[in-house]
Amino acid sequence: MRKVFLALACLAILVSCSETGSKNNKNSEKQQNAEMAVEEAVFDSLDAEAYINRARYYLANEQVGNAIRDINSALSIDGKNVDALLVLADIYYALGDQDNILLTLNKATEIAPLDSRPVVKLAELSFLQGNTNMANAYLDKALELNAINPQAYYMRGVIGMSKNDTVLALKQFMKARSQDDTFIDPVLQIANIYSAQRNPMARDFYNLAIEMEPDNYASYYDLAMYLQDNGDPEKALEIYDTLDVRMPGNYQILFNKGYVNLVYLLDYDKAIDCFDKALEVNPRSVDAMLNMGVAYEQKGNYKQAKSIYLRILKENPNYQLAIDALHRIGE
Repeated sequence: MRKVFLALACLAILVSCSETGSKNNKNSEKQQNAEMAVEEAVFDSLDAEAYINRARYYLANEQVGNAIRDINSALSIDGKNVDALLVLADIYYALGDQDNILLTLNKATEIAPLDSRPVVKLAELSFLQGNTNMANAYLDKALELNAINPQAYYMRGVIGMSKNDTVLALKQFMKARSQDDTFIDPVLQIANIYSAQRNPMARDFYNLAIEMEPDNYASYYDLAMYLQDNGDPEKALEIYDTLDVRMPGNYQILFNKGYVNLVYLLDYDKAIDCFDKALEVNPRSVDAMLNMGVAYEQKGNYKQAKSIYLRILKENPNYQLAIDALHRIGE
């Protein structure tokens, strides 16, 4: 029976929606504060830092053109400002311009040879380009410059994950976490490693991430996924219900609610309702259709189940799971 149920889709939809929701809640106040700071600086002292701060804000909110404008203003005031150059490198990351990332970071290292931050970013660029040996060499240099360097240890963890060395990765993420208890990225990585290992510590780290960023709905989602797969589907469903209120019309949340009701709680009516709502959002979802058919099948409503399986085969004639389902109910 378990083989009938399909694997859950990727997290990308939820991440996108959660980021959008969080931004919408905070944009107005943050933008007002950032713009007020810059306007005051322009009239008072031509302060480069104010432009840098607003450029960071614009970049975080995907307003790349505005970020470029402000960082150019900062650099026109102080062409050797390393903070401005680091933000400029991040802008080039957003644009996918690797040549200018390298030029900008090399300039930053020339201006501030004892500053480890551009060296860590050079490691990130090397990793992005597939050169992990060079990335590790840069990280070694960064840690020689500054042993208290959570970003460098985090990057080492990422490299470890890319090589499927979870022991190394976990050690590096823990080190990053110990050096900066406000840095959420290693917390999420640790939670995901523990989740894959079915380690109960995953729950603690997901809860920590939620405590650190209560508006990051992806952490709630990941916690719910861990709970449903590790013996607490009722609590998982509570989290999905909360997310459904906060992010109405999200296909993945609706699908997961249906999945939990179908697989773990055996509440077929609620499962059908959730899959039906998921199909309103994504009418062509084969996953939702198939699982709704299974729910009808489990209720003994073979006529309705058959109509759903035939609906799948109309658009996907060779879809084996639907063919198997029809054979299973004697069609």
